[in-house]
Amino acid sequence: MDSDSKLNLKASFPPPSYDEWLAAVNESLKGADFNKVMKTKTEEGIVLQPIYRRADIAGLAFTDSVPGSAPYLRGNNPQRFLQEGWLIAQSHSEKDLKKLNSEILEELNLGLTSVNISLEEGLKFETLADLEAALQGVILEAAPLFVQLGIADIAFLQLLEAYAQKHGIDLANLECGVGIDITGEFAQKGSLPFSLEETWKKMLDAVKWNLEKAPKNRLISIDATVYEAAGASAVQELAFALSTAIGYIQGLQNAGFEIDKLAPMFQVKLSLGSNFFMEIAKLRAFRLIWAQMIKAFGGSEASQKVWIHGKTARFNKSIYDNYVNVLRTSTEGFAGVIGGVDSLEIDCFDRLRGESDEFSRRMARNQQVILKEEAHFGKVIDPAGGCYYIENLSNDLAEKAWTLMQEIEAAEGMVRSLRAGRIHDYLDKAAQSRIDAANKRKSVFVGVNMYANPLEKAANPNKPEPAVELPKAAILDKGALPKRRAMEAVENLRMRIEASPAQKQIFLMTMGSVAEFKARADFANGFFQVAGFEVMYPQGFSTVNEAVDAALKSGANAICICSTDENYVQLVPEICEKLKGMTMILAGYPTDQIEAYKEYGISSFIHIRADLVSTLAELAVQMEVIA
Repeated sequence: MDSDSKLNLKASFPPPSYDEWLAAVNESLKGADFNKVMKTKTEEGIVLQPIYRRADIAGLAFTDSVPGSAPYLRGNNPQRFLQEGWLIAQSHSEKDLKKLNSEILEELNLGLTSVNISLEEGLKFETLADLEAALQGVILEAAPLFVQLGIADIAFLQLLEAYAQKHGIDLANLECGVGIDITGEFAQKGSLPFSLEETWKKMLDAVKWNLEKAPKNRLISIDATVYEAAGASAVQELAFALSTAIGYIQGLQNAGFEIDKLAPMFQVKLSLGSNFFMEIAKLRAFRLIWAQMIKAFGGSEASQKVWIHGKTARFNKSIYDNYVNVLRTSTEGFAGVIGGVDSLEIDCFDRLRGESDEFSRRMARNQQVILKEEAHFGKVIDPAGGCYYIENLSNDLAEKAWTLMQEIEAAEGMVRSLRAGRIHDYLDKAAQSRIDAANKRKSVFVGVNMYANPLEKAANPNKPEPAVELPKAAILDKGALPKRRAMEAVENLRMRIEASPAQKQIFLMTMGSVAEFKARADFANGFFQVAGFEVMYPQGFSTVNEAVDAALKSGANAICICSTDENYVQLVPEICEKLKGMTMILAGYPTDQIEAYKEYGISSFIHIRADLVSTLAELAVQMEVIA
C-alpha cells in the first residue's frame, strides 16, 4: 500500500461540531426541554452540563500551572509524591496503651506509613511514660505522627518535646501533624474548657512553642469534617475551613506573627464523600482558594501550599448492610487520591456499630494499599489535570466557596457566625435537603433505602460518643453542631419496628396479569422492606374473591393493592368493602382519585415521590406496630 492510500482516520471521521452534537441530542429528545433533561443541579447549586469542551476551561488561568507550582491545585511536591505517595494514616484509638502500641506496630508492618492517634474515644496521654508506651519501637522520622488535640490536651506538645529529647529525635526537623483547631472544637463540642480569651492565649503560646521548637509540625489543624458530619455541602465545608483559617491568621498577625512563618503550620482535614467527581474537584478547589487567600495576606508563592488530610465521610454511612460502606469508602478513598490528598484516613466499615476489629481495620487499611501498590496511583501526578469536567467543576466550587466565605467574613467571621447560629442555619438547610433526597430515594443508599435486607437486624447500633466532662467556660449559644447521617431517621424507624413484638406482615394483593401488577408490587416490596416489614408477595390473582380469601388466610394486618390505575377504579371499592377494618394501602398515586379512595378506606399511598420515613412511620402506627 503506497503512502497516498493509507487510511487517514482524522480525515475520514472528522469530529462533529458542538452544534451538530446538540442537533442530534435535541432530535433524540423528541421535543423535551434540553435544559431540564440534560442538565443536573447539584446540592451545591452548581448546574452540571451534559458535555464539557475545551472552550469551557479556556478562561481558567490555573489550567496552565504545573505540579508543584502555585496555586498548587496539582499538588505540593510532585517528586515527593512519586517517591513516597500519600501517607496512609489509619486512625488508632485503643485506650490500653500496650495494645495501642501493638496495633500501631503491626499495621506499620502491614502498610501504614504514618501514626494517626485519635483522642476522640477517650484515649489520654498524661505522662511521658504514657507516650513512650504507645510509641515504643516506632520511628517517627519514618512514620509521621498525627494527633488532633483539643485545647485541654495542649500539654501533649511538651510531652512530645520531652519524648524527642529522651530518644534523640531532632524535633526541629521532625515532620508531623500534631495540631489544634479551637474553632472546630468549639463547633463540635458546643463549649470550651476555658474562656475565649484564655483559650486564645493558650493558642498563642502553642504557636510560639511550635515556631521555636518544632517548625515542621503542622500545629494549626483545621478539622472541616466537623461540618461534614453535620450535613455540610462541599461548598460549605470549603468555605467554613477557609473562614476558620482567616480568623487564625488575622489574630496571629495582630499578635506579631508573619504570614510566611504561619502558613506552613496549617493542615486541613477535609471529608471525602461518595460523589466521585465532586470530591476530586473539592480537593483541587480548596488548594486554589487557599493559595488565593494566603496571597491576599501577603504570603509568598512557597507559602501558598497546604497539607490536605482526607478522611472518609460520616454523613453517608449506614448501620444496616454495613458492608456497603466498603464500597462507599473505596470510592471516597479513590477520589481522595485522584484529587491529591497528602495523607488519607479510611474509616472501618462497621465503625457506626462500634464493632471494629482486626478484620475491619485490615479491610480499611488494604483499600489504601491496593490503591497505592496495585493500582499504582502513587506513580501518577494529578491524573485529573486537564479533564474539562473536573477543571470546570473545580473552578465552580472555588468560586462558590469563596463567595460563601466572604458572606461569613462580612458577618464578622467564623466564631461569631457560630455563636450567632448562622453556621447552624447554613448546615440545617443543606442537611435537610440531603436527608429529604435520601428519604424520597432521589439519593440511593443501597441496603438501607433501596434493596434492604428484611432479615438483617441492627446489632449494637449507634456507638455512643464518649462522655467528656469539661467546665463550660466558653459556651456556644446554639449548642454543638449536630452529628447527622442521611439514613439515620430511616434506620431508627426500622429499629423501632424491629423491637416491637407486634405483627409486621403486609400482604401484597397482586391483581391482574404479571404485566399489570409486577412493577408496582416490586416497588411496594422494596418500599416496605426498608422498614423491616415482612412482605407476603403472591404470584397474582384474577378475581377479587380469590384475592380477599388469600389475604384473610395470610393473617397479615395490612393489605397493599398492586395493579394499574385503570384497574383500581373497579378494584378499590370492591376490595375495601370486603376488607373493612383492615389497614389498606395502595401502590401508586392516582391524583384524580385520591380523595375518593380515602373514603373507600385506603389509608396510605406509596409511590416514587413518597417520603419513606413519614409514610412508613404512619403505616406502622396504623398497623399498631409502634405507638
